Amino acid sequence: MGAPIISTGSIALRMALGYALFGCVWIVGSDQLVALLFSDPASLTLVQSWKGLCFVLLSAALIFALGAFFLRALAASERRYHALFADSPEALVIYDLDDLRIIDANAAAGELLGYAAEDMVGLAITAFMPLAVAAAVPAILPRLREPGPFTSVWRLRHHDGRELDVSIHAQAYWEKGHHCRQALLIDVTARIRAETELLRTLDELAGANERMREVSYAISHDLQEPLRQVSGFVQLLERRYAEHLDAEATQFIGYAVEGVGRLKALIADVEDFAQQRDVSQVQAVAANTVMAAVLDDLRRPIGVAAAHVVVATLPDVVVDPRRLAVVFHALVDNAVKFRRPDIACEIVVNATWGGECWVFRVQDNGLGIDSEFRATVFSLFRRLHTRDRIPGNGTGLALAKKMVESWGGRIWVEPAPGGGSIFAFTLRGAGD
Repeated sequence: MGAPIISTGSIALRMALGYALFGCVWIVGSDQLVALLFSDPASLTLVQSWKGLCFVLLSAALIFALGAFFLRALAASERRYHALFADSPEALVIYDLDDLRIIDANAAAGELLGYAAEDMVGLAITAFMPLAVAAAVPAILPRLREPGPFTSVWRLRHHDGRELDVSIHAQAYWEKGHHCRQALLIDVTARIRAETELLRTLDELAGANERMREVSYAISHDLQEPLRQVSGFVQLLERRYAEHLDAEATQFIGYAVEGVGRLKALIADVEDFAQQRDVSQVQAVAANTVMAAVLDDLRRPIGVAAAHVVVATLPDVVVDPRRLAVVFHALVDNAVKFRRPDIACEIVVNATWGGECWVFRVQDNGLGIDSEFRATVFSLFRRLHTRDRIPGNGTGLALAKKMVESWGGRIWVEPAPGGGSIFAFTLRGAGD
C-alpha cells in the first residue's frame, strides 16, 4: 500500500520536537524553581532525586499523549487514503518514473485490467501493454519521465487478452527520494470505437453525397437531352403527318407527349430534392411572415379549389426561412390537392407549445389517410391516388420531412376529428 497522507516520518519528527521542547522547558524551569524554594544542600539532593522521577513520569505521559494524538491522526489519514485511493471507484495506479514499475494499485485498476490489485504491484507498466505498444515505450521515455502532468491514451491488454483503449491522466510527485506518478485510468474503448464508426459513416456519407451530386448532374443534363429529342420528334411527327393520322394515332401521340412531360416533371422534382442540402441560414423569423409568403405563392391553386385557409398567430422561431417555407408549401399544397369534392375545403394552421418545442399543425377536412399508410406517406414518390385523379409526383411530403429533420425536428400525420388529416411538425422557438 502506498504512503498515507500523514507519513510516519512526519509523526516521529513532531513527537521528537514535542519531547525536546518539553525537556528544555523542564530543565530550565525546574532548576530555577528549585533554586528559589530550597537552599539547604541536603534538601536540594532529595529534591533533585524526586525531580528526576517526576521528569520520567511526565515524559512518559507526554509521549503517551503525543503518541495517541498522532496515531488517531494517522488512522484518520489512513481512512482518507482508502477513500481517495484504495476504495476509489476510479482506477488508480502509482508507478515509479525511474523504472516504470507499479508501486501501488487500487481494486478498480485491478478490475479494469483483470488482475488482483496486489498482483499488479512490482510489475512494469509495459507488462500490461501489447507487444507492439510496449516496444514503442523506450522512444517516449523522456516524455513519461517529465515532472509535470501527463495525459495520453494508451492501448493496454486485459488479463484475458482483450485490448483496451485507456485514457491516462497522471500527476508526478516525490516520495522518499523516488519520482512517482499517480495515474487515473479511464476505459475509452467504446467511445473510440464509436468515434471510429462515426468517422467511417461520415466518410461513407461524403461518398454518397458525391455520388448524389453526380446523379443530380446526370439528371439535370444527360437525361434532359434525350427527353427533349423524343418530345420534339413526336410533336414534329404530329405536325407533319397530322392529315395522314387517324384519331387513335393522334391519341397515342398525345399519350407520348404527356408521358414525356410527366418524366420531365419527375426529373425536376428529383433534382430539387437532391439539391436541398445547402448550408442552412438559421435565424430568428416570424412564422406568420413565412406562411403569408407561401399562401401568396399558392393563391392560384387555393383560388381554384375555393379553399378557406385560417392561420392562427404563429410564434417566432429559429430556422432557415427557406426551409420552413418548403414545409408550409408542401403541407398546404397537399391539403388543397387532397380535398373532398362534396364539401368546402377548410385548412387551419396553428402552433402550440409542447414543453420543449413548438408543435405546428396543418389541419384539413380532406380525404384523410388510412392508418396503414401514415408511416410511408413521407416516402419519395409515394402516391396514394392515381395521377389522373390527383396530380403530382409524390415528392412534396418527402421534401417536407427532409427539411424538418434537417433542423432536428420530427414530422407526422394523424387523423383529424370529423375527417381529414393533421400534419404536425416540431420546431424550437426563438427564445429557447
